[in-house]
Amino acid sequence: MKADTQQSGERKLLLALLGRRESVQDEGEMLPLLRQINWVTFLNFTSGDLFPYLAFALEPYLNILERPPEWERLFNARRLTAVHNLRLRHELARTLEALRESGIPALALKGIVLAYAVYPDPSLRPMCDVDLLVPPGKREDALRVLRTLGYDYPESVLATNREHFGRLDPIQEYAPALQLRGSRVFIEVHTQLECSEPLFPMSVQEFWGRSTLADLSGLSVRTLCPEDFLFHLCLHLSRSHRFEKGLLPLIDLKLLLDSRSDWNWARIVERSLRCGCATWMYLTLEVARDLVGAMVPASFFEAFPQPRDLSKLRILAEELIWSAQSSQPVIPLFLPTLLAEFSWRRRARMLLNRMRLVGRGELGSEPTIANHVRRARLSFRRLLATLRTKIPRYVYAWKSGHLKPHTIRRNAMLVRSSNTLFSLIEQETSHADQASLREITSRAL
Repeated sequence: MKADTQQSGERKLLLALLGRRESVQDEGEMLPLLRQINWVTFLNFTSGDLFPYLAFALEPYLNILERPPEWERLFNARRLTAVHNLRLRHELARTLEALRESGIPALALKGIVLAYAVYPDPSLRPMCDVDLLVPPGKREDALRVLRTLGYDYPESVLATNREHFGRLDPIQEYAPALQLRGSRVFIEVHTQLECSEPLFPMSVQEFWGRSTLADLSGLSVRTLCPEDFLFHLCLHLSRSHRFEKGLLPLIDLKLLLDSRSDWNWARIVERSLRCGCATWMYLTLEVARDLVGAMVPASFFEAFPQPRDLSKLRILAEELIWSAQSSQPVIPLFLPTLLAEFSWRRRARMLLNRMRLVGRGELGSEPTIANHVRRARLSFRRLLATLRTKIPRYVYAWKSGHLKPHTIRRNAMLVRSSNTLFSLIEQETSHADQASLREITSRAL
């Protein structure tokens, strides 16, 4: 009971600092909470990607409270984020210029745009990489340009192949990040969006046609228009990552919505229904509203029939959000994912796919000698990469005690919750969205 009460206090304070002021009644309640909280426990409880934003949220209290020594972790995280984001912005400028000289247009996506155009200060928004969108058919050309700038795939990418990414639809693009040699700078190059074809019935060319310019502290970049950006963020954090990125994407949504007052919510509702993503949009924006105070009007939710099993979906989504960690998981994901499967047959299939180092179709189907040689070389490279990257992670997890059975079972339960959430929404989407769209169309007529 004491642990539950303590965790409740930590969540209450965290949500208040992130923007949900309803979690505390007034400043008279906020100050005692700040004084009473165990900051060591609070920081261990909180995902590290929130540290820079928490440092910003605590600044008004620096002259009121005696500064706990633990706060230095937050301010140090903000300083490191500021330096890293400056490097990312510099590399973005260099990359866009090189692509432009090669005749390849590009849109900047997600974190780098949010940090400079939406957040109060770019030092508040950590990011692992820069995401770029290039036109269909231009990806290989863009990758060649990046290689001339010193980028290449890290060894960890060689240890995997597409068949190991079970969450990807067969038609979905697998776009691993390239790393700048000798640095922590990564760039992902995409030709698809989470809210466009082939996953949803909207051509990616439409997004290019509506794209706008954004000013990133003097660097002018082309990016998605605000409404497209909203759909992209919502579906990226929910459908693609199943809320496993935690609270930071919800802060992204909150600040994006706060950045303008001219949102056309009726059009967003109609588009959600037309594109078959209404349940994802409903759940995502409801969670963002309730957890971090995102400004979503009641009329948006009233325009939809309430999703079936909404209470269960909320429980699953919040379980995944609160279990998220910003750092790379200590336990390799394969074990929990394997245990999360409901049948031994599916587990056996996963094991066989993992043992297949080169996927079907990667090198062509013709049984030529050249293909056999290429397959053998690629298999050998991936085997070496797997040994170098995977084994140290398992050894570290073993030594740190994270390979204990109860820890693996806990992570397997989270993977199962994620799969259940996805399955429930996808099962409902086809029938619910079409029924709602027919209803709205009949009203209009």
